[in-house]
Amino acid sequence: MSTIRNSQFAIRLLSLVLVIAGYFGPWVDHKTAALTVTGFELAEFAKFFPEVQGGMVCITRELFYLPLVTVFILLALLAGRSTARPTRLIMPLFAAALLLVALLPYSIVNVVRQALITRSPLTSDPRYKGQLALVFVGMVLILLTPLARRLPRRIQSILVVLLVLAGAIPALWQFALLRPLVVALYDEPIGLGWGLIACAAGFALFLLSGVLAAAGSGRSVQPSP
Repeated sequence: MSTIRNSQFAIRLLSLVLVIAGYFGPWVDHKTAALTVTGFELAEFAKFFPEVQGGMVCITRELFYLPLVTVFILLALLAGRSTARPTRLIMPLFAAALLLVALLPYSIVNVVRQALITRSPLTSDPRYKGQLALVFVGMVLILLTPLARRLPRRIQSILVVLLVLAGAIPALWQFALLRPLVVALYDEPIGLGWGLIACAAGFALFLLSGVLAAAGSGRSVQPSP
């Protein structure tokens, strides 16, 4: 049993490495480096298209950040399977801090800094309200992951499956909406970047692991005939 659990842990860790490498790799690949766009950059890249600004193409830019948010939550859940109590407690704090550093908009940091220097009231940028909300919700979920140990193993596996789907599908959907605009802008056919493929493959591998774990847990609780 311990061998199976170790194998699942290794597969899931490899999956997260693939997702992270793919997310920061090119989703829009181009022979010119300046025209190559990573998954992480798509949220900012998308807002400059006139069709997006005018509402003709409905892009929710915050959804491009979901793969990263999900990775940190899944990483904290993986740490929760550890037998070492310090790992279970420290990793969620570390993951939440990484999420804050990675996604907190610089304009917000600058506003806070200016308010502290000038002792003026804080003002919020409406363009980043969704991103701030995503950071807040993500951090709360990460900090709550130690409680997942109390859930039945099958429920944990189902939770993992739902998290993977939430991390992968919205971002891929938004990319599918944005890609025709990118092709029109570049005025040439554009293939799928290796980053997109690696990110999707990582999520698919993690999803398969979660589905198999959920199925295995379901069989283990069935009474013997």
